[in-house]
Amino acid sequence: MVQTDGVPDPNPSEAVPPPRPAAQRKSDALELLRSQTTAWLATSTRGGGPHLVPLLFHFNGDVLTFATFLNSPTVANAAADGRARVAIGHPYDLVMIDGSITVVDPHRMDPIIAEAHASLLRGGPDPRQVPGLVYLQLTPARLQAWRSFAELGGRTLMSSGRWLV
Repeated sequence: MVQTDGVPDPNPSEAVPPPRPAAQRKSDALELLRSQTTAWLATSTRGGGPHLVPLLFHFNGDVLTFATFLNSPTVANAAADGRARVAIGHPYDLVMIDGSITVVDPHRMDPIIAEAHASLLRGGPDPRQVPGLVYLQLTPARLQAWRSFAELGGRTLMSSGRWLV
């Protein structure tokens, strides 16, 4: 088996592993949110079309925080619709989150979250220091996690902002 991010990629000749218990899946999902730094953030245009971008993120246990340009389609979509979807991981270890998204002025951001996000940038532009950058915060309403076809049936671990496990 070839490993990607520490998770074995399935070999077609091997049996699909049995589904993990829901509590283990929740624990693994939270660990993925803590350990990963890049997510695919999807918003919807005014016409309903998709807009998808990769962004660095910080998860503080409650919200996912991103930063991007104020004049970007992502910010325009977030401000207009207030909903977003984010995917973190890869097909064999995925967390998918739907939630509400808000635009936050850098000077109004919680300093602890702003500093944690800045630490991801490796010298890149800190939204607190660069005009035209803003934060986006996504509050999860639904969280799904799966590693294989066997886990699709029980993939929803959070609904309406509440953990089901």
